[in-house]
Amino acid sequence: MLGERYKYDGRPVVDLTPVQQMVKRQIEDKLDSGRYKTEKVLCAVCGGSSFETLSQKDRFGLPLSAVICRDCGLVQTNPRLDGRSLEEFYHEEFIRMDLSRQKPGREQFVDQYFHGQKIFSYLKAIGILPPKGSFILEVGCSAGGILAFFRDKGYEVSGLDLDEESVRFGVREYRLDLRAGTLAGCSFEKDPDLIIMSHVLEHLSDPNSELSRVRSLLGEKALLYVEVPGIHNLFFNFYDLDFLGYLRITHNYCFSRTTLSNLLLKNGFEVQSIDNRISAICRKGGKNISFQNDYKTAMGYLCRLEVLKKFAFVTPFKIRRFIEGVVCGASKKIGLYGFARSVYRKIINRVEPGQDREQNSDDRQ
Repeated sequence: MLGERYKYDGRPVVDLTPVQQMVKRQIEDKLDSGRYKTEKVLCAVCGGSSFETLSQKDRFGLPLSAVICRDCGLVQTNPRLDGRSLEEFYHEEFIRMDLSRQKPGREQFVDQYFHGQKIFSYLKAIGILPPKGSFILEVGCSAGGILAFFRDKGYEVSGLDLDEESVRFGVREYRLDLRAGTLAGCSFEKDPDLIIMSHVLEHLSDPNSELSRVRSLLGEKALLYVEVPGIHNLFFNFYDLDFLGYLRITHNYCFSRTTLSNLLLKNGFEVQSIDNRISAICRKGGKNISFQNDYKTAMGYLCRLEVLKKFAFVTPFKIRRFIEGVVCGASKKIGLYGFARSVYRKIINRVEPGQDREQNSDDRQ
């Protein structure tokens, strides 16, 4: 393991909300009673079975066997929840555990909407944005905020998600074309010009099968956008150098730029652009079974991260939080904090995708 603090003791390394504490007990009870079962699997990238244990728990203090494949360097949960247990987990506990909320709401939707803007800007910046009118399909769309932004930019959009409540919210509140289900259970009248999978692959039990289905839907000029959290991107963001704080039972895989590229190449995708964040854009290509082994690079990085966390009393994240605290404190003293919060709430309440505004106007008439 990476250190003593990675041994399972049931204690979280982040503060849990009352909702998360309740759901944590529920998950632990299901694991203890055998309702939730685990399974050992081969590596999704190389098919190997040589693993090294990194951690016995996740950020929430839940039992988690995080391992790294010695043959290709893919970090993964193994053993992990089996198919039936994983399906129940995503239906009953995922949102409340991972996002600390009971049900979908406008604020979550607005966050997704602005994330759609980031994806749009990224595709535009690298010169690979599909023309307006193209059909965009999002797999794992949640309430559909990302798709709403693209719809407002003139695209035809549709989405899939297993969370039926979030799908209903997006359909009811924003009249988006969303469906509860998977690629295996849904069909579309036309092939997508762009498929978006934002923070989806890390959750899947069988990413190879899902990518195979995605590939079958794409034409020769169509694109796949994949976004996942990257294990080499823990320095500047809110993970604050802490790999243990990054681990969560909801993630079956923890990718690096190399291991995600390996997975995409294995499934017949040609990577056009990828970074450590990780955002990747790719097209259909020939299958490649020649992989780069990321084991030494990943282990070296994680070990250095542990040393930095032990001795780095000042980090970029702590500096950012300190500055934010100073700014908030000063704004409260001069009476601007309440004003800023009221402006933010107005933004939350007024962000309505263009087509919704038109529909609401029609309804009023």
